[in-house]
Amino acid sequence: MKKDQSKLVWGGILILAGILFLLQEFSILGNAFQYLWLIIMAAGAIVFLWIYFTQQEQWWAIIPGLTLLGLSLAGLESLLNIFPASNLTGTVFLGCIGLAFWLVYLRRQDQWWAIIPGGVLLTLAVVTVVESILGWTEVVFFLGLATTFALVGLLPNQQQDTRWAFIPAAILGVLGVLLFAPFKSAMLIFWPAALIALGVYILIRNWK
Repeated sequence: MKKDQSKLVWGGILILAGILFLLQEFSILGNAFQYLWLIIMAAGAIVFLWIYFTQQEQWWAIIPGLTLLGLSLAGLESLLNIFPASNLTGTVFLGCIGLAFWLVYLRRQDQWWAIIPGGVLLTLAVVTVVESILGWTEVVFFLGLATTFALVGLLPNQQQDTRWAFIPAAILGVLGVLLFAPFKSAMLIFWPAALIALGVYILIRNWK
């Protein structure tokens, strides 16, 4: 953002701060500082997002930009209680940061590492939603991580061979499937039976 444009942003923030404190003095608004912090974070988000979308080489700016945007939206939700029947503050915040890392990869495919934090954070965002609906938090978490590593191996990357990611993807995927209720109950029987079978095998082999 150019110097004169940044002055416009700070000038606008000062005007809004003055308005907020006037509304507080006339008892029209509560604590003005709460809204002021939201405005400052939103302004910071706009600045970083402007840098990201106007300067091709400044791919890093999307991370602080969407982080500040997520904080602003989460703070607005907690102040105004927009969705009283649900708690989406954590979902919005984690989702914004996760989206930032995905946008890093979409712009620079050599930055393949961004897929991992992007996938993990979006998985955690989904977990916060399904926790109160289905209760399958462990299943969603492991399957989300498995999908993340699978994408590391599948998506284009010209700098490095990332086929190693299929190994943790397979392990995490199996764990996620086994945590489904039918498989989980079966595993409670399988593991003791497997231990007994192993013990019998050792005893027979030692006896011989």
